[in-house]
Amino acid sequence: MSVREPSAAAGWSEPASRLELHWGAYRPRLLAGLVLIMVGTGCILLTSAYSLPFLLAGSLIQPAGWALLPSWIGRRVAVVVPVLGFTWLMLGGASFAWCFAVPLAAWLLVRLRPLLSYVVLVLPIASSIVLARTVTDYSVSWVSILVSTLVVIAGAWLARWVAVLVDSRQSVRTLRKQADRLD
Repeated sequence: MSVREPSAAAGWSEPASRLELHWGAYRPRLLAGLVLIMVGTGCILLTSAYSLPFLLAGSLIQPAGWALLPSWIGRRVAVVVPVLGFTWLMLGGASFAWCFAVPLAAWLLVRLRPLLSYVVLVLPIASSIVLARTVTDYSVSWVSILVSTLVVIAGAWLARWVAVLVDSRQSVRTLRKQADRLD
């Protein structure tokens, strides 16, 4: 497998977009994976004692989303169980909002972000401290979910900005290591 190198004039490009994929195209796999991760997570977070099928559906949909994302297969497989487990913990309400840091860390790993960009993991942890003190009633835990989701999205975009700033070529040394690895 070879890696497509961007031209110098083109500037920075997503490290995962430079992978030569064995199946599918980069953009459809990225969008489908992201949608499945979000829908799966949403289904899990909608679960209550009266809607247990949502837990099952989300627990199947979310890993499918991680499997579709364009990245090394090892990275995609490595994140499934931790992300799913911590997503289940998020059902505990605002006091478990810190668990949103785990899916963000998984996203950074799968998207091949440089180590420096992992500093954004402070954002969901800091917001969880505020949320745990302000959202005390489980009936309004949707506020915690909404705020934490927005913080994770902002963290992902901030991490991308950091990657562009430091030119994440150093973070994707694995792209140049082995020519026979799967996508």
